[in-house]
Amino acid sequence: MASYLVTYTDGSEQHIPADSVFRDVDYPQYVFHDDDHNTIALAPSTGVLSIVRMPETPSVKAVTG
Repeated sequence: MASYLVTYTDGSEQHIPADSVFRDVDYPQYVFHDDDHNTIALAPSTGVLSIVRMPETPSVKAVTG
């Protein structure tokens, strides 16, 4: 799953793991979805400076044996 870094105008940041994001035109918010298109997070569109999709890294698998 991808990850988004949301930066707000007050300087705070929030990491949101999601596969996609879109701006809801009916409500002042951004909607984050997983790969099944389920809503997993909401962020208010007022006060958002930027939303950046972070590079995906390969999954680390545990080795047992």
